Amino acid sequence: MVSITKDIDKEKVIAQFWPQISRAASGYESRPALSDELAQEMALSVWRSLEGFNDQCSLNTYIYRVIHNTAIDHIRRHSRISEDELDETTLCESPTPEKSALQAQRQHQLIIAVNKLPLSLRQVMLLKLEDLNNIEMSEVLGISEANVGVRLHRAKEQLSTLLAGMN
Repeated sequence: MVSITKDIDKEKVIAQFWPQISRAASGYESRPALSDELAQEMALSVWRSLEGFNDQCSLNTYIYRVIHNTAIDHIRRHSRISEDELDETTLCESPTPEKSALQAQRQHQLIIAVNKLPLSLRQVMLLKLEDLNNIEMSEVLGISEANVGVRLHRAKEQLSTLLAGMN
C-alpha cells in the first residue's frame, strides 16, 4: 500500500481539524477535564493514523472516522455523568446581555439533551451538527445511508422530546 503522508503536513491537519476535534470531544464527554483529555487523545489518534491514510475516502471523512472511533473507546473506559453534575460555568460562558444569555441557555440545554441520547443516535446528531451530509455520515460510521437517515430521524424526535421537557 502506498501512503500519501509525504504530501500531508500532520501539524496542519491537526490545526485545521482542531475545532471539530474539540467539539466532538465535548459532545462525547461532559466533564471538562476528561473532554480536554479526550480531545488530546483524538488529536494523537489522528496524528498516528495519517500514516495509514490511502485516499480511499476524503480526508474529512477519514478524520471524523478516527475521532469518533476514539470517542467510542473513551466511552467504554469512562462512565458518563448525569445532568446534575454538569458544570454550567464551563459549558456556557456568556456575556451579560439577555439575548446572549438566552442563547447560551439553549446551547446548554442542547448539550444536555444530546448527551442523553443513546450512543448510536448521539453519533449521527454530533456529525449532523458538524454539518456532514448523510453520505459522509454513513462513511464515517460504517453504516448504510438509509440507516443514517433512520437514526437521524429518531435522534431529532428524541431531542425534541427532551428539549420540550426542559422548558
